[in-house]
Amino acid sequence: MIAKKNFLEFALKQECIHEGEGLCSHAMIFGENEFQAPIRFLNYTTLPKGASFGAHEHADDNEIYIILEGEGHYECNGELTEVKAGDVLVNPAFATHALYNDSGLDVEMRVLVIEGYNR
Repeated sequence: MIAKKNFLEFALKQECIHEGEGLCSHAMIFGENEFQAPIRFLNYTTLPKGASFGAHEHADDNEIYIILEGEGHYECNGELTEVKAGDVLVNPAFATHALYNDSGLDVEMRVLVIEGYNR
């Protein structure tokens, strides 16, 4: 069976993510029961202007942010870097990380999140 979904066709929920600023549009595209690998989920998220993922930590997993549009800042263990469309970020195990759309531009930041356990 082919596992195919179009993330642009999903109904997005408005959520505050990890106690960040503002509301982000968010949908889970695939959950862990849909993978044959140690991956927890694949999400589609939009961070509007001024919104953020609050600083948070995971356990012994890796999380990947793929920036499809927009720009802002990413913070990992206190280190801050600019991000833009095309950037791919790996959140290391046990790292504290956050993502901010603080560019001041009237654009949205789209993020795909894949999280897999280190086993």
